[in-house]
Amino acid sequence: MRSTTNPFRALYLTVTGLACALLSNATSAAALPKPEVIGSSWVYRTEGIYHNVRSDLVMAIEGRGLVISYEAHLASMLRRTAEATGATEQVYDNAESLLFCKSDLTYELTVRSPHNITLCPYSIAIYSLTRDPGVVYLSIRAPEMEQPDYAAIHQLLESIVAEALSWSW
Repeated sequence: MRSTTNPFRALYLTVTGLACALLSNATSAAALPKPEVIGSSWVYRTEGIYHNVRSDLVMAIEGRGLVISYEAHLASMLRRTAEATGATEQVYDNAESLLFCKSDLTYELTVRSPHNITLCPYSIAIYSLTRDPGVVYLSIRAPEMEQPDYAAIHQLLESIVAEALSWSW
């Protein structure tokens, strides 16, 4: 759990928030790579160092005042359980999924339908493949066209990915 009592953290979040506001105005969707649609995912790729791109992603999330509520360490889980599952190939060098919510957006969605609670938390996966060194992937769920309430969430996720990728270039 992250501490919010550190005064330097509050300053960091304030400065990061201002930087995010400036960058989000400067970053246009046209300047970003189009995602590759793979199954139910929109996958963005960038060249870089995994931990640097991850840091950019965290800053893009936290700079909006959002709190990462859970970090799923997927690559380490797969390595840890490989023997029990009979896995013989290590697909990921690094792989995590960062989960978070935006309270006002979630509130609006649940007012429309209390069953929209399943749309929260939102997630962005970040990973690098063992067969593709030097490339980092950011992935979000493809927009659920039959679920119009999901559009605002998808726009938020796209803007976070766009910002993280703009820093990684």
